[in-house]
Amino acid sequence: MTVPHAVSGTDETHFIADVRKLLGGGEVSLQIPKRFGHAFDPACSQWYVTLFQPGEKPLRWGSRRRTAEASVLGAVAGLRKRKAFGAFDIADPSACRIMVEMVTEAVPCELKALTWMAISPTRYEPGVSGLRCEWNGQVRYVMPTDAVTHSLMSVTQLLDFLARRFGLAERGEEEEARAERMLSLPLQCSLLKSVAVISYESEALPLYRAIPAPFSLSAAGVERVVRESIGWLADNMREDGRFLYYYDPIRDSEADFQHPKNPGYYNILRHSGATITLIEGYEHFKEERLLAAARHSIDFFVTTLCEEEGRDGYACYPFYNKKSKLGGAGIGLAALMRYEHASGDTRYRHYAEGMVRHLLGRIADDGEMIGYYRHPRHQNGAPLVDIDAETKRALFSFYYPGEALLGLALFYAHADAAPELKTAILTQSRRALDFLVHIRPERYADLFEPLPADSWLMQAIEAWDGIAEIVTDAHRAFVYGDAAQMIRHMYMPDDALYPDYPGGFYYRFGDHVYHDGSRCEGLMAAYRLARQRGDRAEMTRVLGPMLLAARGLLATFNTPESTYAHRDPARTVGSFRFKLTRQWVRVDAVQHAACFYARLLPFLK
Repeated sequence: MTVPHAVSGTDETHFIADVRKLLGGGEVSLQIPKRFGHAFDPACSQWYVTLFQPGEKPLRWGSRRRTAEASVLGAVAGLRKRKAFGAFDIADPSACRIMVEMVTEAVPCELKALTWMAISPTRYEPGVSGLRCEWNGQVRYVMPTDAVTHSLMSVTQLLDFLARRFGLAERGEEEEARAERMLSLPLQCSLLKSVAVISYESEALPLYRAIPAPFSLSAAGVERVVRESIGWLADNMREDGRFLYYYDPIRDSEADFQHPKNPGYYNILRHSGATITLIEGYEHFKEERLLAAARHSIDFFVTTLCEEEGRDGYACYPFYNKKSKLGGAGIGLAALMRYEHASGDTRYRHYAEGMVRHLLGRIADDGEMIGYYRHPRHQNGAPLVDIDAETKRALFSFYYPGEALLGLALFYAHADAAPELKTAILTQSRRALDFLVHIRPERYADLFEPLPADSWLMQAIEAWDGIAEIVTDAHRAFVYGDAAQMIRHMYMPDDALYPDYPGGFYYRFGDHVYHDGSRCEGLMAAYRLARQRGDRAEMTRVLGPMLLAARGLLATFNTPESTYAHRDPARTVGSFRFKLTRQWVRVDAVQHAACFYARLLPFLK
């Protein structure tokens, strides 16, 4: 278990059942659970009872009285008077879920002193901290659980939410502007902590950071995660073969937060990553529907291909959103070859060979792989050839070269292509690897962050090492070195700022935790590389932290227990959300995590 959630005792189960009876108009002799009763402080213990039901906005009422019992009764009475109360099926525990939350601590603070990415007495930790503010005779609470139920993470988002609570949000205004307005007001504020429990069927689930305890990292638990997350991708495909790209379950919206003015935005690289995930699932479970879904997604991918006659023959490349990215061709090629290898179906081989020729043509004489072939901001969108160093820097990507090299490795391993093409793949891939490991760190030193992000290259080197003799000790050292750097930037049990931080990453110590499936894939690549080399020392160095990361990432998996605040919980169960409290679901968050757990599963059995 990632965090030390309190075990729900019979007193909390009876308590939630009694609250349900009270909400239904019954009479009970209310007994306050020990966990709440021991922490009750009449000076600050505001209580809230909140109702959740699919299709309905959460309904909440708060109360603070001299006793805990009176406070709960006050909150229940307030809820029953709400106009929307009748929409909730109180009598059905499987339909209406009930949360009870109580403030346990309130410490005065200055709003301007709040931080969230620095260690400070006034740190706002989403899901753990809350805020009580008083202004102009009005008091507003942002409870700790609001971070999950309203998808909040940063201080700016907190202040924006507070502005809306005070009725100070203007239509069309950016959240940063609302946050600035809140900072300008003479508010009296306190940072809050709380204790909370939520119903689930006939149970009462204790919450930490408004999340029920994830299940343990066991073979059975991980197999469930793999089945459900890969199944989620297959179940959320469009008729044309695209995946559900983005979903905000709090707002019930598919408009990507990064492209608010383009609600139909789609990313072809992440599309191919999801295709690979379906094939991972097929290889594990042999479910034909997953292979059929992968083929359907590839059929969409090939509609994006532009064809041309290159210097060495037929070539093709994906062109989407007015761009042709190196990674789009690389990860697309990887998806085609994973499909061909799993199915024996060679129907896409012609396109695969075309993308191979395209990728080889994007490797410069010194081995640098150019990030884009076409870009609307460069040369009016025309193909980019013979570009200068400044343009190469502008088109730089940490991710695309590794994706390209992975695609080339899989083609070399699985396709019976002409010998001259395979020779060119070997020669050019070795040149590109040497550039990435030896030259790139110097040429682009200023672009490197303390936390590595090149998991695709780690996977590519692992793949090449098992295929051909082009991987050197220096290339392997890169993989082990990036894994070691990731581990150095991982919260451990002895230094984690919060109980659910271990296994998560940070750029700088004190950052809000990054539980990240992509970097977990990088650790897995390092572990599998060491395993296929028989390097037990490296295996040992990576295994413990990788398992810790796997435990931490489970806290972002959407289960029936954890999706209580989602407008349509059935739509998100089986997916992964962006962060511990941010409820956004995007296809790459699901596919990276699902692939990591699929590759982890054999080592847990």
